[in-house]
Amino acid sequence: MRKYLVLISVILLVATISKGACAESIERAKQKDIEMLLSAASGMNSAFWASFIGETRGRVYIEYETAIHAGSVFSKEMKRVVYWLPRSEITNEQLAQLKAYKSKYEPAQ
Repeated sequence: MRKYLVLISVILLVATISKGACAESIERAKQKDIEMLLSAASGMNSAFWASFIGETRGRVYIEYETAIHAGSVFSKEMKRVVYWLPRSEITNEQLAQLKAYKSKYEPAQ
């Protein structure tokens, strides 16, 4: 559990230091966002994606990136948001799907 907290802290620190990897915001996911994040994590659409970051202290963290946003008309930069939600608001099945998508689409490090 502690290693996830350290991992998330490092990710957020690197994100704030590196412009190319920074999230524009950290937002609490609403119930309707969970299905959107699962769809994005599935890899079915190349205009957006989501990836499970980790779980710590009763919260789940998911990174979301999209090419479709207000600034995309002028820039090819992706918009990044880190969503968090209480663990109690995501089912075991949904969490397992996010983890499965992550292992399918992201190489092991």
